[in-house]
Amino acid sequence: MAGWDQALFHSINGSWTAPALDWLMTTLSRAGNSGAVWLALLGAIAVFGGRTGRVVALAGLFALILGHGASDVLKELTVRPRPLASALDARLLVPRPSSYAFPSGHAASAFSAATGVVLVARWSLKRVPFWGWGMLALAAAISYSRVYVGVHYPTDVLAGAGLGIACGWIGARCVAGLASRTGRPGPPGKTGGHHEEDQEVQYRLGR
Repeated sequence: MAGWDQALFHSINGSWTAPALDWLMTTLSRAGNSGAVWLALLGAIAVFGGRTGRVVALAGLFALILGHGASDVLKELTVRPRPLASALDARLLVPRPSSYAFPSGHAASAFSAATGVVLVARWSLKRVPFWGWGMLALAAAISYSRVYVGVHYPTDVLAGAGLGIACGWIGARCVAGLASRTGRPGPPGKTGGHHEEDQEVQYRLGR
């Protein structure tokens, strides 16, 4: 293992800490379990976003499933142990997962869902709405929390984030491409019908 990876882990997990951060990072980490927070956010987008919101949410859901599955496969291929296996002085703030460490499934799920949503929203609205930036910030915070609570090295999280971004792009392209065939928002260069209805939906999503 690279020395900087272990050193950064010890800094985040053992030095850059505070009681309030312990609570916050534990809460963020648990919120990412099984993609719970992302399913809730995608549901809200689908309910309140109208036609465009349903396409945006579907892209995020497809990307989330893709990212979760891909991370599980890579864990079994890399079989990297959790930090406690080699860093005996690590602080463990959540139950120790039974799966392998690389890549971080929380980071992969977080960035796949957030990237899928943001890309389709960007193609639909011609800009990233404020809640899109909020989802990306939440993805970064949950990813960081996995190092803080002691279950991942920084490289696990970075790999998970990179995998998630790739899965988010794939999910966004697939769903937006299919949606554009029925007149719903698609990637740049795609056009469709329902112009007046989409304008109203885009206003609600973007405000």
